[in-house]
Amino acid sequence: MRPLRLFVLSVVSLVLAANAPEIRAWGGLNPDKNKADSAKAKVRKPDQKGIKEDIPADARQRYQNWKNEVLSTEFGRDQWNAYAARKDFLLTITVSDNRKYGAGTDDFEWDDDGKLIGAKITLGRNIDKGFPDPVYYPIMNSLATYDGLYNIDGDILASTKIIHELGHVNSTAAMNAKVFQRQNKLMASYNSIFLKNGYDTNDPQLVALADELGAKPIEIWEDREYNSEVSAMRYLLERMQGESFSCSVFSRMRRNVSDYARNFHDKFDELVGPGAHTCRN
Repeated sequence: MRPLRLFVLSVVSLVLAANAPEIRAWGGLNPDKNKADSAKAKVRKPDQKGIKEDIPADARQRYQNWKNEVLSTEFGRDQWNAYAARKDFLLTITVSDNRKYGAGTDDFEWDDDGKLIGAKITLGRNIDKGFPDPVYYPIMNSLATYDGLYNIDGDILASTKIIHELGHVNSTAAMNAKVFQRQNKLMASYNSIFLKNGYDTNDPQLVALADELGAKPIEIWEDREYNSEVSAMRYLLERMQGESFSCSVFSRMRRNVSDYARNFHDKFDELVGPGAHTCRN
């Protein structure tokens, strides 16, 4: 399984790097936004705080259903209220046709002291459909029902994607602003060269950039996604309790982590606890 996993990761890494729009669709790197993010720190106006929901009229009911699912769990409420109650932070949430089945987090803003004071989550109009790949999204993918034995409500899928994006905000807030911005700038340069040189990772320029970053961009991006998947995992472990298909979801979650995210395995075991270990299906 290990050689196959490495092969799959290698191929997917190249595809992801070569298709930046698809990366952005699931909350990854957006070079254009990163340039704007690193341009300068901004000062938050006093009346701009908490969560601003900028939702088109024709998407409001569906969005409310997704939000209700988030708030149906203690973990989801904690994640939501952590920003709704903030007096020094503005989280904007919007719904866009451009994202389709995915979502993304960007428009990060920092104050002069390097403290994150703003971010924007953009949800695709159809995030209640479509399952991301298990290689980088082992937790969200666990909701996929390939065997047809049960159906996952679309609102649960959508709410899990929202929680994943909130995880990106959490992770970014915990990082040093200059380090985050520098990483994004170097990653954008790396990807630009990579797309032009025939996908040659041995290019001296790319080797130098990777050395400066301390890792290849895809590895940094992967780490960010896995950190957000921790939030998705916490949410689903609570939301799935009592559902007839919970064991199926937990089993697929475990299998995905084992096959595609071995370095993530300890975190999974830590969060799942003994209860889910009784599942056998």
